[in-house]
Amino acid sequence: PIGTIVNAAPGQQKIVAKIKGRPAHAGLAPEEGISAIQVAADAITKMNLLRIDEETTANVGIVEGGQATNIVMPELKVVAEARSLSGEKLTAQVEHMISTFQESAKQFGAEVEIDSTRAYDAFVIADDHPHILSIKSAFEKLGVTANTKRTGGGSDANNFNAKGLTTVNLSTGMAKVHTTEEYIAVKDMVAITEFVVAYVTQ
Repeated sequence: PIGTIVNAAPGQQKIVAKIKGRPAHAGLAPEEGISAIQVAADAITKMNLLRIDEETTANVGIVEGGQATNIVMPELKVVAEARSLSGEKLTAQVEHMISTFQESAKQFGAEVEIDSTRAYDAFVIADDHPHILSIKSAFEKLGVTANTKRTGGGSDANNFNAKGLTTVNLSTGMAKVHTTEEYIAVKDMVAITEFVVAYVTQ
């Protein structure tokens, strides 16, 4: 709802794993091949994914590979991510995911190349920070009781905070984000605009 101040957001790290097996005819000599999809399936099955704890999530979002049903799949690309409000937990989750890919590849005699990059770092701003108190004051002038909240999504605010510019996100009332049912009410757009006017003129 309008009045929500996002004062904490997770860091996010992307993991791209390229698994290299060995092709073979799936009908004549499948035992001569090493199935990249089997390696990936084994790794993903053993991986801690989705909601890890209250601060940490992980997801496998893209799987690409294969040429034909009669070929033991020789190569596969898996794209995954991990997020956490804790830098230590994010590092630990990423290491877990990478080591799981490596162990499964070794088990099946495959190779795996992993590229892991940090997209952005987490930020957490105290509820009593002067910036947040100033925002709450502007909302109060409009009769809105403002509250702080953590989020599981990243934004430009992560990068601004990393550069030393204290930044929060304010809710605009959007709902069912990243689905085909995503929506926002016009009255909420008006309300957040009224807040901006109140904030810059206080």
